[in-house]
Amino acid sequence: MAEYLGAIILIITGVALALCSVIIGAWIMFKAKAEPGVGFLREPKGDVFTIAEEGLEEASGEPSKEEKSILERTEKFMNILGGR
Repeated sequence: MAEYLGAIILIITGVALALCSVIIGAWIMFKAKAEPGVGFLREPKGDVFTIAEEGLEEASGEPSKEEKSILERTEKFMNILGGR
């Protein structure tokens, strides 16, 4: 009985050491490749983005052809639902 208990203790010890080794290795790789502000076991809250101002057209008083099409389809959709 003592032989089985010793074998079980050795197996559990080996599994625990292997698990610790994997976690430490993952942490080392994470620290080497992670962006600043990102946590090891937690998700970041989200990405911050900005809209580039280059290439934006100046807004004119008259909607474009595409905007008119979208407005017409939205108006039709709202009329079907009874929203307007």
